[in-house]
Amino acid sequence: SRMHSTIAAVSDSPRCFDVSELRVSVEDVSIRFRMSYHKSSTLPQKLSEWGRRLAQRWEPHYFTALDSVSLEARTSEIIGVVGRNGAGKSTLLRTISGIYHPNGGTVSVNGRVSALLQLGTGFNLSLDGRENIMLGGLTLGFSKAEIEERMDMIIDFAEVGEFIDVPMRYYSSGMMSRLSFSLVVLLEPDILLIDESLSVGDLAFQEKSRKAMRRLLDHASCQMIVGHDLEKIKRMCTRVILLENGRILADGAPVDVLAQYRELMQRTPRLDAAARKIE
Repeated sequence: SRMHSTIAAVSDSPRCFDVSELRVSVEDVSIRFRMSYHKSSTLPQKLSEWGRRLAQRWEPHYFTALDSVSLEARTSEIIGVVGRNGAGKSTLLRTISGIYHPNGGTVSVNGRVSALLQLGTGFNLSLDGRENIMLGGLTLGFSKAEIEERMDMIIDFAEVGEFIDVPMRYYSSGMMSRLSFSLVVLLEPDILLIDESLSVGDLAFQEKSRKAMRRLLDHASCQMIVGHDLEKIKRMCTRVILLENGRILADGAPVDVLAQYRELMQRTPRLDAAARKIE
């Protein structure tokens, strides 16, 4: 079965590109989600609600997570994506990875995409770590020979020790997170999408992870990172995109865009809980 959430999507062949350095093209993309409805607790309330909907020719409500978003990402760019909860950051990465299909607009990728969208999930808990590495790598579109060539390096990087041959049901959440991060990063994809994964492990492992992601640029990779740690985003990224209410509010140098984001946070209230749950 397809490993989803942690290892999200793969594209093996270029599409719709004439320029090899252009890795991702998002053109006028919109994503809408149908809102969940309030559930009445008693039968009379349910009947009353049902009748009211029919009488008013009730239509479902939608939440627009991305609203006419356009951007391009090129080889050797590390792009940070910031914004308040509910701004559309995770939705953007899921759309690029192929999990979500746009209601409007187009997404094109040039190269193999690996996505870390929720660390530590998507593994088969009945399999051991070594078997999960093979399964995950095959799901990402890598050959068995490519995975075997990197197997020892992935295991060493993940720091799971003798647990590598133990069923994953006995792993701690930290061990799962380190293994999933190591798997996707060390397989060297052309395009790497990471959501809230900059704080995996202890400080030493975090530093090692940042160095590994930097080395990916030598592989001509493009990286997009969603995160709330603005100092890490500033240190790692060559460019930052600020999302607000599903739209791109700013796109440019990290120092400038992060300053604008801080100003936005001070000037306007946080989104309500309903919107935060959507993202």
